[in-house]
Amino acid sequence: MTERSDKAAHSRTDATSMTQDFKAAQTREDGLTDDEGVVSDALVRAVEAWARLPRQHPQEINEFVTAIHACQGLLTTRIARRLYPKGWPTHAS
Repeated sequence: MTERSDKAAHSRTDATSMTQDFKAAQTREDGLTDDEGVVSDALVRAVEAWARLPRQHPQEINEFVTAIHACQGLLTTRIARRLYPKGWPTHAS
């Protein structure tokens, strides 16, 4: 095996191991941990509650949805950090 193919095989093994560890750690089908799922579910409820409010400004729904999408993006980044910690490092203390 060449050095390059050896590195590629090692990288695939690391990724497979990380994926297996991740799957063992999470219980939801969407890739979130149970605690992250609580946050995600709360975001869904917030959207539903916001939709029932009377509109006060034509742009408020767009602004609200943009904020929700930012929160959802943070949740998906947490999945990426678990699956690929080398590419998505954490800075937790």
